[in-house]
Amino acid sequence: MTAASIRTREVILDAARAEFAEHGLAGGRVDRIAKAAGANVQRIYAYYTDKAGLFQAVATDAAEELVAAIGTEQRDIVDFAGTVFDYVTQNPANTRVMTWARLEREEEFFRMIHTGLSGATPISAVAQLQNTGRVTTRWDAGSILEAIIALCERWHSTTSTAAPAEVTAHKELVLAFARTLATEPATR
Repeated sequence: MTAASIRTREVILDAARAEFAEHGLAGGRVDRIAKAAGANVQRIYAYYTDKAGLFQAVATDAAEELVAAIGTEQRDIVDFAGTVFDYVTQNPANTRVMTWARLEREEEFFRMIHTGLSGATPISAVAQLQNTGRVTTRWDAGSILEAIIALCERWHSTTSTAAPAEVTAHKELVLAFARTLATEPATR
């Protein structure tokens, strides 16, 4: 693939991320994506086959970025929750795309986060903390992850703009919840 082709795909993905963040898969329009990307609809279909394929590429990209942000080594569940919160607040379009993916393609979304993209998943990070005795096993790793993400996303989805003090206060709520999951004293 040429450098120009790679750049065209990146521009298309950026335009698609903005479109799908705003309208989801059902409401997203390929013609608006093409216009925003300065590409034609046929080029988009050549790369992604159909709108669903493009949405899947955008959702996968967002999930991979979340996995990369979280990393594989966590000091504790509070650090993990803080990292998820920071990702959600710093990447609103990706967060909205993942929310749409969960709503519109729930089965595929959960398969993606449970089976992983490159071998590591946010669930495996929580499970690792459970396996080392640093997080309660009262709930499975998937449920813990979903609860943390829900707390982070709930605030993000209901607040379009927030003062730094509001962001800090909500992050403290997320971290306080995470502390209740720890089986040893948290470091933060």
